[in-house]
Amino acid sequence: MLESPVGLTLKSGNMKKIFLFMIIAIFFGSCGQKNHYSNINKLRTDIKSLRTWIKNYTEAINTGDIERLLSYESEDILYYPPNQPSFSGKENLRNWFVSYFNYFSPTESMVLTDFEVYEDFAYLVGTYTVQGKINQSGKEFNDIGKFVNFFKRQTDGNWICTQSIWNSNNKTFDIHSQILDNFSGTWKLDTSKSIYHSGINSSKLIITQRGNNLNIDRTDEMNNKELVKSSFNYTIGNEEQIKSKSGILTITSSFISGKQTFTIQEKYISERNGSNQELKRVTNYTLYAKGEILSIMSDFTNQEGSSTPNGNGHTELVYTKE
Repeated sequence: MLESPVGLTLKSGNMKKIFLFMIIAIFFGSCGQKNHYSNINKLRTDIKSLRTWIKNYTEAINTGDIERLLSYESEDILYYPPNQPSFSGKENLRNWFVSYFNYFSPTESMVLTDFEVYEDFAYLVGTYTVQGKINQSGKEFNDIGKFVNFFKRQTDGNWICTQSIWNSNNKTFDIHSQILDNFSGTWKLDTSKSIYHSGINSSKLIITQRGNNLNIDRTDEMNNKELVKSSFNYTIGNEEQIKSKSGILTITSSFISGKQTFTIQEKYISERNGSNQELKRVTNYTLYAKGEILSIMSDFTNQEGSSTPNGNGHTELVYTKE
């Protein structure tokens, strides 16, 4: 026996029936809210328009047409990629697409499984299948998953996407989580926040990134006004060995924690006076402040037989984006 909120005593069987009736009423009430089309032609028009959006969007993906993709998104688009921070705005989305297509050559298809339209607002539910290859390695990949997109109707009757969220069905492989954040740009050393060699007056980096391939051109102005220039090329996730008459340099690069940080490990072995000399350096590159600050921390050890205190060093360079 149960005491109702209004003081009526109800048997448990009756209470179950009341709950059941409440659930049915809520269900049909919500369905009635969704099924608001009084004009079958309008329903057909919206279905056709939303399916056209999917067709156009997948065509733009398969041709790598970034500007066409952006034309189907609102100015304040909200994106929720899997295993990555969310972001908003067309410019951020353009940068995301650049990194994506630099890393992958994909072919994608999308299947609409459900949709609802509430006057000038709508959402789509569907599945996607994507296959292709990683540009650097040529390795092929396949992935399937699901998505939910939200839309608003434009004055011309077409739909534009305002929010997009999706994730993979594959627990062991997610293509989006492999893309390094964008380190490209011109960077200027902030001497007030850096710990570095006192002989440097100023420093500038120009980083050009395509996927996980980075070219870093560095120009240091010394206190005597001499300019020292150097250039580095890295493919994150690879190991490279460079042999010369003086020794062997092994460079290993990898992600550390997430896609905002990568590490470069360098080991140089040379022979001097009949014994091997080893120089090790580990450098971490990390983006902060939504990609506007670049921190480069480097530790090195100069060993001859064994490590010596005088052979250790540490620098911290903080660059801001120009």
